[in-house]
Amino acid sequence: MNQTVKWQDVIVGDRYQLKSLLGQGGMSQVYLAEDQKLKGKRWAVKACTCTDSDKASFMEEAEMLAKLGHAQLPQLVDYFINNDGIGYLVMDYIEGPTLQDMFDKQHCEIPIGQIVQIAFQLLDIFHYLHTFRPRPIIYRDLKPSNVMLNEHHQVRLIDFGVARQFKQGQASDTMQMGTIGFAAPEQYLGQQTDARTDLYTLGSMLYYLLSGGHYAYISQKPLELINEKLSKPLTAIIHVLLQEDPQNRFQSALEVKLRLRSLYPETWTSKGESQPLSLTSPAISDQLIVIGGLFAGVGATFTGISLARILHALHIPHAYVEQPTIEPDLYMRLYGERHAPNSYVFPSALVHDASTSSPTPWNNGFTTWVPIHPDGFQGTWHASDSFKLLHMIKKPIVLWDVSTQWEHPAVQELCHSADAIIVVIDSLPGKCDRPSSRRHLQLFETHQLRGKKVHYIANGPTPTQFRREWQESLPSMPTCTMPEIPRANVKQAIIKGECIQDQPLILKALFEAAQPILREILPEMTDNPLHQHTKKTWFSRFNKRA
Repeated sequence: MNQTVKWQDVIVGDRYQLKSLLGQGGMSQVYLAEDQKLKGKRWAVKACTCTDSDKASFMEEAEMLAKLGHAQLPQLVDYFINNDGIGYLVMDYIEGPTLQDMFDKQHCEIPIGQIVQIAFQLLDIFHYLHTFRPRPIIYRDLKPSNVMLNEHHQVRLIDFGVARQFKQGQASDTMQMGTIGFAAPEQYLGQQTDARTDLYTLGSMLYYLLSGGHYAYISQKPLELINEKLSKPLTAIIHVLLQEDPQNRFQSALEVKLRLRSLYPETWTSKGESQPLSLTSPAISDQLIVIGGLFAGVGATFTGISLARILHALHIPHAYVEQPTIEPDLYMRLYGERHAPNSYVFPSALVHDASTSSPTPWNNGFTTWVPIHPDGFQGTWHASDSFKLLHMIKKPIVLWDVSTQWEHPAVQELCHSADAIIVVIDSLPGKCDRPSSRRHLQLFETHQLRGKKVHYIANGPTPTQFRREWQESLPSMPTCTMPEIPRANVKQAIIKGECIQDQPLILKALFEAAQPILREILPEMTDNPLHQHTKKTWFSRFNKRA
């Protein structure tokens, strides 16, 4: 099959006539073929010589491709081995250059924004593969020549000849193939490959593209010294991807995507991706908002629930998540024994128990509640668990309540990836000078210096005599001040087992007070977002009655 004169116009499988060579590697060739039964239909046909020992690998690749159902992955339509021992994979043919072709044509300089957009799409593809059931699929051979781009700049990942299905507990792989220059260390060392291997190859490819064609493993030079145009946060992400020890890399594609999204919020959405929004809501960008208190007892959960019920009244789908490592509170506040679905699954079981694949969400209108077990969580919660839970929730906006656990490693990772951080404070200046409060304030200042949006919300008005001292104790002025709710009203709601934020007068007061923070976290909305809805929201109906 290596001599072109032997394959020109040959018909394989009694149907596919080979017309031209699209590409070839050490073990296979890919041809453009015309379908002799469906006139005018063209296919990409991959041919590889199969010895007796190769047949199992060929069938594994074919069966793997046959299971895939993703628009940016090859669509296998036929496969067979002929009498000469040559295996053929027949796939849909997509016209377009490879990323390597584009890189060469543009003299090794692709705009940073375009590279980041490609990275977002590859991360989406990797997430699909790495969460594939019944076993994850590890691609293992990411390189520019295996990435195709159509006229809409949509990525297409090709050539699954090196891919394998991950087997938990396996010490090593039977095949350690990959491309020198992009492969991960564990591929050279004969160790097991997993999702983090693909993340390493992504880091290698990004290094290659952003450095003008240098290979990370040869250069051994920090990327920022090669390309001074790159931001430190971006090079830091690539540095983590390229860690030799998989334990020191990012642990999931979703984690990398969220970290990138916090740097490039206007670039992240993949071409053709749509958001599962209500017909009555404006186009809201996906957001992860971490919310907590500067110190204990400040009312962070009450403020978070208030924001959630405001979003519900605006018909914006969202989730409210309780950080699994904090003292349980939300389940009791929401009267879970009375209101939670019978089949509701707590976050720890959702993440750690593979048998809970289709849990019943706890929905309350446009709010999805995700409280932890009222007895608390006794295990270890990692950052990767948070990102796995985020993927399972699948809501445009996620409010993540961390209470005061700002220094927990998993919470710090969330803050790095968050679109915004909301810190709830009260009106007394003395509490801001506590040692723990000062440590937290230093953390928030660090996030702000890195470009992260940090908003302070005051829970209750400040007495005039303390206002100046209080303001001086904060790194920035509060974005808004939430109103005090009369204790009698709160007590009455508790007795009835109700959410006081849903009471019309209370909700209206909260909404009016929260206008400044809503403009910050919902920039798509104008000063009067209610007029944008095609259907009337709760607020518009309330105002009409008032």
